[in-house]
Amino acid sequence: MTLDLSRLVHSVAQQGFTELDKTGLRGQRDEGLVCPLINPQLSGSDDLNVSWGRIRPGQHHLRHHHPDASEFYVVVGGEPLIHLGDQNFRARPGDAVYIPKSVVHGLTNDTDQDVDLVVGMSVAENWTFIPDE
Repeated sequence: MTLDLSRLVHSVAQQGFTELDKTGLRGQRDEGLVCPLINPQLSGSDDLNVSWGRIRPGQHHLRHHHPDASEFYVVVGGEPLIHLGDQNFRARPGDAVYIPKSVVHGLTNDTDQDVDLVVGMSVAENWTFIPDE
């Protein structure tokens, strides 16, 4: 079988970032940037979605949950404050965070450095985003 590497290999430099586009319960914007790397459109994936996320200093990724998908974060750079359920903790580069279905989660960058993280979803597309703030 010959693999089409142009569909299977993608980079942040190639894809670029777009702003998150969700809104919260009071109309506030979700903050941060996302760069898709593995999904149905780019790579034909039918079981996985992986992106690179960037949360700039002072930005907040709204607390929310997904009733139909689990998620993970792997912190690559920066030290975000991660909100997971009713707890908050300071993550560091190299930390991996598993977020089960329906668990409320979010992220705040209260530092002066960008936070970079790899973000993955257990379904390829069309998961539900329910804001909790």
